[in-house]
Amino acid sequence: MAINYSLTARLSKPNDKSSEKKVYATAQYQEVVDLKDLAAHIAGHGSPFSKGTIMGLLTDTMVCIRENLLKGNKVQLGDMGAFFITLSCEGAESSDSFNPSLIKGVNVRWAPSDEFRTLLNEANFRQVATRELQAQSRKDMRQAADEEVGNGGGNGGGGNSGGGNSGGGNADPGDVTP
Repeated sequence: MAINYSLTARLSKPNDKSSEKKVYATAQYQEVVDLKDLAAHIAGHGSPFSKGTIMGLLTDTMVCIRENLLKGNKVQLGDMGAFFITLSCEGAESSDSFNPSLIKGVNVRWAPSDEFRTLLNEANFRQVATRELQAQSRKDMRQAADEEVGNGGGNGGGGNSGGGNSGGGNADPGDVTP
């Protein structure tokens, strides 16, 4: 199990166009785990509850967290961390001239507990191609397959599709542990 990343060159000081470029790691997720997938995963950990029951509980939890945030509450979920809100707004000349119409956004934030803050201590990393290179590679493979079919080629099925890493290939063999 590893966290995929690709390398990207960016300005070392984003607001300073004259700053030097440095290479940074960018996390690349392997797949999106939706509520149904998460419920199935939880049920697969030996839970006495069905996937449907877990989905209902997660949905109700989300609704209740939302309701509490709208009441201005911070929601502490034990080892999971806390959800709270911050506001985006325009400034006013004085507190007397401030009014709620200057508030332009309500932002939901999550403050992780130690259980999540220490992920680096347990993480392994694997370098993969950037999303752009992955997309270009898939396009090239489809184009080559289409040309082969158009030329009467093909081997009647089977074959090697090249890997099975939905995260997009391994540009650097092996996993890297910090």
